[in-house]
Amino acid sequence: MKKSILTFGLLSTLLLSCNCSEDKTAETVVETVEVCTFNYNAESTVIGWTAFKFTEKKGVSGVFDKAEVLIANPSQDMLQTLAGASFTIPVSSINSNNPVRDEKLKNSFFGTMESTEIISGVVKSISDSEAIIEITMNGQSKDYTGTVSTDGLKVSFSTTLNMTDFEAQHAIDSLNIVCSAEHTSEDGSSKLWSEVDINVETTLVKTCK
Repeated sequence: MKKSILTFGLLSTLLLSCNCSEDKTAETVVETVEVCTFNYNAESTVIGWTAFKFTEKKGVSGVFDKAEVLIANPSQDMLQTLAGASFTIPVSSINSNNPVRDEKLKNSFFGTMESTEIISGVVKSISDSEAIIEITMNGQSKDYTGTVSTDGLKVSFSTTLNMTDFEAQHAIDSLNIVCSAEHTSEDGSSKLWSEVDINVETTLVKTCK
């Protein structure tokens, strides 16, 4: 019996000695978190438009070759980079791939409006499905809600303007007069619609540190 007790005591002492000598130093793991911001890239931006002529409403498309966009600050949220952005578009940069038509648009359409050397506006809000854009033209400002879509870093926005919202029916009529032959359908009617589809695409720049 005494031998058993002595043996148990020796084993216990040996186990305690092993535990005490074990190195329990904890390793500190430092995790690096990457922070990414998004910014606007003017060279990637395309501002497209489609106007409509003929009774059957055939589209005529083009772009504006120039635009100045001012972004408040880069953001860690891709879409919020564009929130609050203001823009100006010189109407002289309109491009329908038809120089004769472009001169008529500049002179007989925009040229009949009040203070419309530029179209201006601001992005009032934006989400992953829609945005509200304020547009100013012919001395009038109007909010438009449009559709937003994303593909990687590319952001697209589309909406439909109506020139009557800017009190610009006279500009539609003026252009339709000088382009009457080009706007006449087989039914003999000359028609230029007041609706204009707008589509804007831009690809943001992502920077991570």
